[in-house]
Amino acid sequence: MRKSLRFLKNMYAQRIQVRLSIYFMLILIPLVAVSLFANFRSTNILEGQTSERTQNSLLSILQNIDMTLQNMEDLSGLISTDYSIKPVLHEAHAVLLTSDLYSFYTIMERLGNIMAINGSLQEISILHASSGTLLSTQYGGRKVDFEEEPWFQSTVAARGKLVLYLPQPKDADILGSDTVAFMRLMDVDNQDNTSNILMMTMAKERLLDMIRGAQLTSNTDVYLYAQDGRLLTGTDGVYDTDQWMELKAGQVGRTVDGKLVWRMESAESGWSLVLVQPQAELYKESRQLSQFTNLIILISVILALLISLGVYKWISAPLTILLHGMKQMRLGQFHTRLPNLRTDELGALTESFNQMIAEQQLLIRDVYEHQLQLSKTELKFLHSQINPHFLYNTLDSIYWTAKNYEADEISEMVLNLSKFFRLSLGKGRETFTVEETVEHLTYYLKVQQFRFMGLFSIRFEIEESTRSMCVLKLLLQPIVENAILHGLEKRGDGGELIIASATRNGILSLQVKDNGAGISEERLRYIVSVIEGMEQGEASRPDERNEEELFGLRNVLSRMKLYYGDGAKLRIESERGKWTIVTMIFPIDRLEDKSA
Repeated sequence: MRKSLRFLKNMYAQRIQVRLSIYFMLILIPLVAVSLFANFRSTNILEGQTSERTQNSLLSILQNIDMTLQNMEDLSGLISTDYSIKPVLHEAHAVLLTSDLYSFYTIMERLGNIMAINGSLQEISILHASSGTLLSTQYGGRKVDFEEEPWFQSTVAARGKLVLYLPQPKDADILGSDTVAFMRLMDVDNQDNTSNILMMTMAKERLLDMIRGAQLTSNTDVYLYAQDGRLLTGTDGVYDTDQWMELKAGQVGRTVDGKLVWRMESAESGWSLVLVQPQAELYKESRQLSQFTNLIILISVILALLISLGVYKWISAPLTILLHGMKQMRLGQFHTRLPNLRTDELGALTESFNQMIAEQQLLIRDVYEHQLQLSKTELKFLHSQINPHFLYNTLDSIYWTAKNYEADEISEMVLNLSKFFRLSLGKGRETFTVEETVEHLTYYLKVQQFRFMGLFSIRFEIEESTRSMCVLKLLLQPIVENAILHGLEKRGDGGELIIASATRNGILSLQVKDNGAGISEERLRYIVSVIEGMEQGEASRPDERNEEELFGLRNVLSRMKLYYGDGAKLRIESERGKWTIVTMIFPIDRLEDKSA
């Protein structure tokens, strides 16, 4: 977590584009918050309004149903106390007489008249319990078995109260199919315990027509439940019991499949209406508004990022390019030029930088040339201080004296030393061919072999194509001297020194290899850091204890850079106690070729 925070903090501090994007986002945040709040608020308002309309619709339908039920209650009371019906039932015999049948006909005629003025009923029937005769407005009179039927027992147990009964399939021949039956005793006050029953049936389709007015869409389902939660009728039969009895008026429930549920219960009858609607339909319009709002937010964010990118590209990017140019100039890359296609203030600033670095390059070139000329003058002055003829004559005298005393080793050393100085100081040339460099180095190595009594062997691996290439003289001698003094001398017997040359990919490489004591890792890192600092144009600042030791390497690299430019490199590799390799790299296009 801390790393992430630190990374974000660094990005904010170092990248202008990040800061611009954050600033634009901060401007957008209040607008996005207001849009989301408005979207959320509109959804709540829509849900509230829909809920209120739905509750009112359900309440209106329930009131209509309550009126129908009240009519059933009043009608059943009227029929059960009708003195044109009730005495006839009491006077009829268990075994019906002709007079009884005629009286029953009068009752059915009376019931037919009642049916004619009440369009809600499908059938009115009266059970004469003594004779087991059912008088029906639809089927006339017929015998029925009723003692064990649930509808009969529940009606008797109600003791005169109106009973709601949902006919079962086996009751279809008496109560019809897809009906709702309302039953009550005709003679609750009778003392002879006869149980004549009034039965009024209403088609479920009639109730369904009444509740269909609550449907909001074709996918909305409405259910009518009795007080005990039994399904009376509904637009489908998915929910056969009232599962939302705990849902209060004004509340919105949800099914497991994401549908919205409203429930309204009648305080009079206890019947309840349940409306189930897919949530997608309710929020269809608000969802479109939400999607439109989200699209606007997304477009705003994208535009903010694009604008911040555009601002960064047209304002900050030139500054970044300018900063890169300054870094290159600090590293000594004075040939760097920045592209500039602008004519505004930033374009003028970039042009000024290009002019400044060009002037700086000219100034440094003049200073380098002046220093180079001064170095050449000093070198020639030093050469002039040494009288070659005096040096050669003196060495020649020592040589012949050693010969006279038969000191062959001394005479050989003096002879090689004389040849070494003759090549070093002669003819005033600044460069040798590789072949001349090897010859000159051979004289020096013979003197060293005499000095160290054959402690090491020498091997030359010179590529034929490199022999005619010219390099600065006295470049290899300090490297070879370091290899002998710091590597082979510390090893003891069995040392080997290899001088090699090769060309590849447009460069000439000269290598000095030895199998001596090698260089420690810490010391090697220090030497490499000094060399890399010099190659990058930084002033080398070696430690005082190491300054004298690194003088030869620093002098070699300085001369290489001065004559051959940035293409000249010096590389050192070593493994402690095993070997050391020093490689000098020259760009071939900066070398002279004597064979040409």
